[in-house]
Amino acid sequence: SFRDTEKWRQIVEAEKMVCNACKEICLGLKEEELMGLFAEGSMRKALKAKLGEEIASHRGYLECAFVNIKLLLDAHKEHGGDVTKELVMQMLLGKKGKNIDKRYINKVANVVKERQRRREREIEKNMKELMRDEEKAKSKEKAKSKEKAKSKKKGESVGVSEAKEEEKKESETEEVEASEEVGIPSVEIGGAR
Repeated sequence: SFRDTEKWRQIVEAEKMVCNACKEICLGLKEEELMGLFAEGSMRKALKAKLGEEIASHRGYLECAFVNIKLLLDAHKEHGGDVTKELVMQMLLGKKGKNIDKRYINKVANVVKERQRRREREIEKNMKELMRDEEKAKSKEKAKSKEKAKSKKKGESVGVSEAKEEEKKESETEEVEASEEVGIPSVEIGGAR
């Protein structure tokens, strides 16, 4: 019948979501955390044995055995994959499926949104710090290059004035020598010759 087919489509879709969320969770966990999830899985197998094969066989993933599939699908459509992933994580960590209702899903969605906002603020803060550090580095580079240019100009002007002083001394020496050759005694008047 069409109703049964639609029901099974929803079950398959929910199982795909849970499977994808589990994959993301497992790939994002450290080894110790993953071992914790395996321990949780062992406990769930024991629970499955207590429930009986008939109840467990209706759903592919025991974590979803007590969650309303329509509620899970609606949560995924409304809030996205991050909320679904968090719900699956909560179930893996022991949250009872029958306690997951619309109100709980909204709480989880708010927690996930707040986590994302914090992450975005942290990223923005880090970007501002990086930009500030880059600006400081650039201003230091500019200051160093200006300092080099000033010292280079001072070096040139010092070199020019030293050359002028040497020329002046040479010309004075030449005047004195020339005056001695001619026989004119050098007379100093007020420091001038």
